[in-house]
Amino acid sequence: MKKLFRNLLTATLFVGILASCETSDPLIEEAQKNIFTQNFDSALAVLDRAIQKSPESGLPYYYKAMAYSEKAITIPQADERKPDYKNFRSSITKARDLFDAQEEAPAEASDVPNLIFNTWGYEHNQAIEYVNNDSVRATVEDPLQVAIAHLENAVIINPDSTLSWNILAQVRGIAGDNEGAIEALNTAMDIESPAPANDFLRLGIYYGNLDQPKKAMNALEEGLELYPDSIKIVQNLADAYMKAGFRDKSIQTIQNLIKTDPKNAQYHLALGTQLLQTTSNISMDISDAYDEMYNLKTELRKNPKNKKALTARVDSLEKAIENQNAQINKLSKTAADELTTVTELRPNDDLAYNYLGITYQNKYAALFEKRNNTKDNDLANKYDKQAKEELRKAMKYFEKAAEINPDKKEYWDVLSRIYTTLDMQKKAKEALEKAGS
Repeated sequence: MKKLFRNLLTATLFVGILASCETSDPLIEEAQKNIFTQNFDSALAVLDRAIQKSPESGLPYYYKAMAYSEKAITIPQADERKPDYKNFRSSITKARDLFDAQEEAPAEASDVPNLIFNTWGYEHNQAIEYVNNDSVRATVEDPLQVAIAHLENAVIINPDSTLSWNILAQVRGIAGDNEGAIEALNTAMDIESPAPANDFLRLGIYYGNLDQPKKAMNALEEGLELYPDSIKIVQNLADAYMKAGFRDKSIQTIQNLIKTDPKNAQYHLALGTQLLQTTSNISMDISDAYDEMYNLKTELRKNPKNKKALTARVDSLEKAIENQNAQINKLSKTAADELTTVTELRPNDDLAYNYLGITYQNKYAALFEKRNNTKDNDLANKYDKQAKEELRKAMKYFEKAAEINPDKKEYWDVLSRIYTTLDMQKKAKEALEKAGS
């Protein structure tokens, strides 16, 4: 039904052109009639004769563009329309150039932008339907690929459309084609230069998805030069530094931001969460080290001949774990200070309390890991007691977060597990109910 309606509009427009056009060229008249009756190949053959007859006239090229446009929409598969749209683009561009060179351009010259816009709009809007309209999406097996085909047509027709390039990047990204998304987004950014801040953010995300943190850093650094006040760019850049292994640079990036506005709670929250992420990464390294130590000790029992080498590696891991635990304690304290500052500046910020809870929960996990990896019972009991003290601190912060935002089920889910660990069964049951489990 939509295609019929589109064709009706086209036919009406075409009739209007015929009525307003007083051409005396029989070849143009014959081509017009062939386009109207959808005899496109005949129309194109006639128009080629018209070009041979009047090579300086823009009219044959204009109607060639119209023929290719109308022919393309009769092709059911969007990805099979590209050759006709490429011919449309070259024809309409040639027509426009020739019209501009003519002292007295025909009426069709003023309709060039409309022909481009209408042809582009049809493909662009079709793409949007396959992304947003559930009933249209259900008509094809892979709606995202169909949408991409329509958008690729749209940028062939109108390669200066930053809107189509931007949406093409987004749809390719959703479809998992990050390289294609980067290509489309870079094109949009080149056209729109300077590009908006959000484009640099998206470019950083696409490079991050491809596990190319250095390219993500470059994109975000470029964005930060243009938009030095963008909190999101700073946060994403800090994340990119972290993923690339530049932990100190990551933290310094946000600290520099805080210096510009010490009372900005969002900046302190960003630094607190970044430090928290750092401690989480170190915790994972410690866990891996403990796993390796366990395997080495098992190997030592089986193969005592390699005692010297195995023992040396175990000793090395133990020292590394000790140093990493010291790093965690230092970073956790700084993270807690930053997050506490957030609660002072924004007393009802549930996220800040949640992250404070995670800070102490991580300290609990580190102590519990030590408890599980010692054979000294007295030392194990000591670690167990210290771990539960940290977990109780975490509990208080999670409770505050849940008090501020009681509808967030994640808080109650965490609390239910903490209560269970601390043998607070009644509270565990209540929290579990609130979590909806």
